[in-house]
Amino acid sequence: MISIDSGGNYRGYIGDLSRMGVIGEPDDELRELLAEVETIQQAARRVIQPGALGGDIIAAGEAAAKSSDHRKVLDFTAHGIGLVSHEAPRLTATGPVPYTPYDADRALETGMVISVETALLHPARGYIKLEDTLVVREGGWEAPGDGCRGWNSSNLTPTKPDL
Repeated sequence: MISIDSGGNYRGYIGDLSRMGVIGEPDDELRELLAEVETIQQAARRVIQPGALGGDIIAAGEAAAKSSDHRKVLDFTAHGIGLVSHEAPRLTATGPVPYTPYDADRALETGMVISVETALLHPARGYIKLEDTLVVREGGWEAPGDGCRGWNSSNLTPTKPDL
């Protein structure tokens, strides 16, 4: 399997995106692990709308992660993204880039852009991650890169390189 963690840059604005790939078909355990990551992503997404507090995104994602059987190996965060990869709204002091969460108690506004990311580091199966860029819109959000959220399978047969 492979975690493809990327993004894009459009006219100076940055987007985050992470999807999972596998050679062949994923087994039941891999399907269940990615479904767990997806459940946390969706819990965080449900609160995103104009007027909701930025910290509500963090609270929803963290609550979903804490209810997981894999909570000890899960990492959830959300942050603003735009001209730089971590910018306002600043939602948490516990993310990968530490800063004061001065926007946690601020209402989300239409047009704000949020990166929501959940990663599971399974001791035997490896790194499983989804990351999405969401734009706050009237009545909710828009996710421009919202395709290929499940296991992206290749029909390639692994081969041993000639040495």
